Amino acid sequence: MRVTNNLMADTVKGNLFKNTERLLDIQNTIASGKRINKPSDDPIGMGKVLDYRKTISTIDQYSRNIGHAQSWLGLADSALSSVDELLMRAKELAVSQATETSSQETRAIAAEEVKNIYDQILQLANTKSGNSYIFAGHITDTAPFSRDADGVEGTADDFDAVYHGDTGDISTIIGEDVDIKINENGESVFQNAASGGENIFDTLRDLIDGLETNDTDAISNQIEPLDDALDQILGKRANVGAKINRLESTENYWAEFKLNVTKMLSNTEDADMTEAITNLTTQEAVYQASLAVAARVIQPTLLDFLR
Repeated sequence: MRVTNNLMADTVKGNLFKNTERLLDIQNTIASGKRINKPSDDPIGMGKVLDYRKTISTIDQYSRNIGHAQSWLGLADSALSSVDELLMRAKELAVSQATETSSQETRAIAAEEVKNIYDQILQLANTKSGNSYIFAGHITDTAPFSRDADGVEGTADDFDAVYHGDTGDISTIIGEDVDIKINENGESVFQNAASGGENIFDTLRDLIDGLETNDTDAISNQIEPLDDALDQILGKRANVGAKINRLESTENYWAEFKLNVTKMLSNTEDADMTEAITNLTTQEAVYQASLAVAARVIQPTLLDFLR
């Protein structure tokens, strides 16, 4: 093969470009800390990296769902805990005022306290998480309960609570093909008479009526329904608590799983910085040598000056 000056120059430039490209790749590796920066660096490895990143993204979504569910259920548990305390106080008043030692005056005072209890429970039944009412079923943008159906104060239905929600379930996905119901509709919690439970608002209303009319029998008749109401709330709290525990266990599972996937991702795409720096030093020496060779080989000739 005939070796010409042009051939030598092209060969030297080609090698110089290759060395420059290698040097740039090593510099990118060190700058990014990643062994794989583009598919051509390691096609099989890049496929694994994409799968790991997709898995991590999915886990992050599950974690966000779990966080939302924990917030929702935490509010429900707090509200039900307060309802439980208020019902216990209502029962104490009923027991104390059902005796003959109490007077019309003490029952009138107790009636005012039960009215406040009624209002507080009604407020708790309308608890919101952000812009959503947690006891409204699917109709989360509307307050589930209101009182005084005809809107006229002082009428008999001042203490008749009306439910405006529905019985729909709200679920959130916490794993592959796994979801969990996070809501308790207000009808089942506070007005469960249709299913054999207690209508808490009606029980409190009847207690208020008995206290205001100084009727010991009517007062006494509300003690057992109040006990049943307490059991009803306790059952709901137990259900909510079980779901909170399940969410915590699932959250811990995904946290550990994500840690393992992150380690596999790091092992696949992260660069060995010690090796990368060593390669950089070596490649810089090769590059400098290439420049020196190029300077010697590609010398200007007399013809270059005559052109």
